[in-house]
Amino acid sequence: MKRSIGFVFLALVALMAFAGCGVSSTPVPSTEMPSPVPPTFTPEPTATATIVPSPTPLPGSMTMPLDSFTNSAPWLPMENTARPGTYYFYFNFSKPPFNNVFVRQAFAAAIDREAIAEVAKKYGATNPRPATTFTPPETLGRDLYNQIGVPFNPANAKDFLAQAGYTDASKFPPVTLLINVGGDAAPGFHVKTTDEMVKMWKQYLGVTVTVEVVDWNPYLDRIASNPPEIFRLGWVADYNDPDNFLREIFASGSQYNHGEFSNSEFDALVNQAKNSNDPAERQELYLQAERILCETEAALIPIYHYTANMP
Repeated sequence: MKRSIGFVFLALVALMAFAGCGVSSTPVPSTEMPSPVPPTFTPEPTATATIVPSPTPLPGSMTMPLDSFTNSAPWLPMENTARPGTYYFYFNFSKPPFNNVFVRQAFAAAIDREAIAEVAKKYGATNPRPATTFTPPETLGRDLYNQIGVPFNPANAKDFLAQAGYTDASKFPPVTLLINVGGDAAPGFHVKTTDEMVKMWKQYLGVTVTVEVVDWNPYLDRIASNPPEIFRLGWVADYNDPDNFLREIFASGSQYNHGEFSNSEFDALVNQAKNSNDPAERQELYLQAERILCETEAALIPIYHYTANMP
């Protein structure tokens, strides 16, 4: 089996949610022991992505200078006691209404991540910071909050929903959001987080979202076999490289791509980045991939970045 540390993390989540150690969940379970050896990257034939020149300076703020990156993956070292992670909600592209990009953008624009990060902090998340993109700043080398992605903007949220054809929110179809119970260490953690999001969707969009809470094992079965319209996930780094966050999860056909997001340009970007040995080029490619994933396609709602203690 390919994965190691990320899978062991799922077993931890079943016992503890976010009490002092900032634990979240990864998509698929495993009982394998962690391996200290980074994965071997084998170049594969890929389409060539065209790098669109980024603004100068680059969007966001630098968290790591490029001269600290290696020319291979993983490109940064990682402290096991502070593994970068992301807490997010993933849309199901195969089910309406989230097969409409304007609906996805509307739901993302209606979420105040700073308020949700405060809830997460209250219930034990370690160092939660609001996010509008997926890859943590400690991994990407730049903090892109509110520079790439769909920022909190209630007026834009209403406009997006209208562009999707829902000028009358009472006509919006039923939506189910699936979450798992929070674990023994912080009972109801995910419920508390989700309750705040549901209130925001009602306040800023006028739509009602039904939350379904299930135990851990049924939850994993559901998101793997028949995910609802929207569901909660988390990812903690196995190794400190954007490839672990972007290509491995969201590339077309990935076993972790439960929402069925598929974009050929995104695939070309992350595959070219995987095969590049130039950190500057790789970062440019990942910035473009983040824009497609979290802004143009709005495949998910990144909520916050955090760190996890996983020796």
